[in-house]
Amino acid sequence: MPDTSLSWANLKDHLRRYGVIYIVVIGVMLVGANLLWTSTAPRVPEEQRVLIYLADAQSNAEPLNALAADLLTEAQAYDPTLREIAFESLLFSDPDQDYTGMMVLMARLAAGEGDLFLAGPKAMEALTRSGACETLDDALANGWMAGRGLEPWYGDYVDPDTEVAETRLSGLKLDTLDALFELRAFYNEGGALAVAVNSTNQDTAMKVAELLVDRLIEEGKDHA
Repeated sequence: MPDTSLSWANLKDHLRRYGVIYIVVIGVMLVGANLLWTSTAPRVPEEQRVLIYLADAQSNAEPLNALAADLLTEAQAYDPTLREIAFESLLFSDPDQDYTGMMVLMARLAAGEGDLFLAGPKAMEALTRSGACETLDDALANGWMAGRGLEPWYGDYVDPDTEVAETRLSGLKLDTLDALFELRAFYNEGGALAVAVNSTNQDTAMKVAELLVDRLIEEGKDHA
């Protein structure tokens, strides 16, 4: 007769055999909860808001949300229909070690959530690889972000059919915006600002990005 008694040895053996299944089930439950929240939470219509994700292993949206009201007032001069600017932390670590963050990120993108990203290096690589970032060549050529000193961030997009990699200008480096770190919001070194390719409010989002960068430059001077 098999030993069915509860013991630490039996529990360790059970987890060794079935641990992967538990991880997958938990991941699926998290993604399901995110999709349910995304589809049912009351909020401003997507075309009247700009949602900015802070995608990294550690971030804190609160200090940036404290700036949101002022940014909204400035942005409404450009788009009077805009009703909300919001920042939200999105936990994302190395997907080779923790796939849950990647699953949640893809679920949010599939639901059309998010207009801009302040993304850490791993998140930025994943966003670019999946084609979630708008290529910025034309925008920069037309003067977007001119004079703000942000260097381009290049990454590889991989075609899902051919698996051929294509280098794209997918974002702008955040290394010079130390105010993000000083505000205890986001570790800026190695990170980048990206525009979501499926944003429902992309023109306004890009204007908000300029206003945000201007504000962070001023905050940096105040902390100098």
